[in-house]
Amino acid sequence: MHLLTITEFLAHLHPALVHLPIGILLTALLLQLFARWEKFAAFRSAIPAVLLAGVISAVLSCITGFLLFRNGDYDDTLVSAHMWLAIALTFAAFALYARVGFGGAAERIFDRNGNMIGILLFLLIMITGHLGGSLTHGEDYLTSSFHNTPPPPAFRPIADVQQAAAYEDIVKPILESRCNNCHGARRQKGGLRLDNPGSIAKGGKDGRVLVAGKADSSELIKRILIPENEEHHMPPRDRPQLSSQELQLLTWWVDQGADYRKIVKDIPQPEKIKPALLALQHAGPGGGEGASGGNADAIKEIVPEGAIGPADEKAIMELRGAGVVVLPVAQNSNYLSVDISGAQVGTLIPLLLPLKKQLIQLDLSGTGAGDNDMEVIKQCTALRVVNLRGTRITNNALPALASLPELRVLNLVGTNVTARGLLAVRPPAHLHALYLYHTRVERGDWSRLKALYKTTVLDSGGYILPALVTDTAIVRPSVKK
Repeated sequence: MHLLTITEFLAHLHPALVHLPIGILLTALLLQLFARWEKFAAFRSAIPAVLLAGVISAVLSCITGFLLFRNGDYDDTLVSAHMWLAIALTFAAFALYARVGFGGAAERIFDRNGNMIGILLFLLIMITGHLGGSLTHGEDYLTSSFHNTPPPPAFRPIADVQQAAAYEDIVKPILESRCNNCHGARRQKGGLRLDNPGSIAKGGKDGRVLVAGKADSSELIKRILIPENEEHHMPPRDRPQLSSQELQLLTWWVDQGADYRKIVKDIPQPEKIKPALLALQHAGPGGGEGASGGNADAIKEIVPEGAIGPADEKAIMELRGAGVVVLPVAQNSNYLSVDISGAQVGTLIPLLLPLKKQLIQLDLSGTGAGDNDMEVIKQCTALRVVNLRGTRITNNALPALASLPELRVLNLVGTNVTARGLLAVRPPAHLHALYLYHTRVERGDWSRLKALYKTTVLDSGGYILPALVTDTAIVRPSVKK
């Protein structure tokens, strides 16, 4: 067998072996703690053997961990700290074993500091284990379970989506927020790096991951579409997943040639991708060029043709003072976009009412907005784009939202709405796109929803690419009878 193959095999044993010293050494420390009481004096004889097993497993973990480190898939700084702490842990475990196992001179040497060695060993186990978890699952893996809301949107505010750079402004933010934890500058799992065009084109250890013009042949897209509960699904199921909008945009970019330099207006835009692009549009300084040039269709969709008077400046300043982004949707326009995403809405919602004639785009994603807040929102009758992703709304909010006469795009991703609630209201006359990914809408409800929402693109996020023969080939060794 080739030497490289043997070392790779041993390296891949590290994830299995690394848990042994943690469990064994913690057991030894626990036995040592209980053995202080006469009631548990019988435990004392077992402590040396348990510590010895812990030392041996720690040595094996260090060796296999070093071999895994040589593969180059991890951030050097973080893995180096993990490695040296693991070595220190092994020496501390051996010192504790020498004290209780050898007796005599060793016990005299370590007796004075015996308790300190035990405490040091416990701390090293905790810190080293945490660093190992950070390498595998990301630096926020301990706190990720406390996040009750979906991850914030990947995108930065875009003033004029048609003038945005497709890769820099749309694709790169998706990769940064969903992929770069494992495939960025700090770590390259599988030898794959996705934080710059050159690395994306190069691919990883298994070859290219992107085939320009063919999303269904691109490993980057295929891995995302694998069911979450399967091993090769990306991102890993314990990490933030791509939203349906993000997957749509990434697939569109690949299908249209995966160009790193073109702006959006120069890339073909099938009808289904237009709502996803339109939903990205937020105003920014100097953004928008009215209804001229390549941006005309997008601007007409979001900005009413008639003029409107200026908004209440005092209300705008009060919202901005509370950290809310309030910007014009286009140059020389009084129509407004308001972004409260990720904030605690509190008393902010009523502050929108003085702007109800000018407000045409509202982002409440990741806030605590609920059903009662929608009773205020329904008074903002000029609204055309409303993003409620990850809010607390239920079916009770749907009548208020359906009453918005100009609504074009409604994002309900990650909410508790059901098909029953959606079927109970009349769809807004101009609704073009309705995002329902990760809601309580069941698969069997889609036919009835499509029958009611005839002129609306219903986005479930349930994308399925055609199965390829190469995707499902399984090679099994023959069984000798």
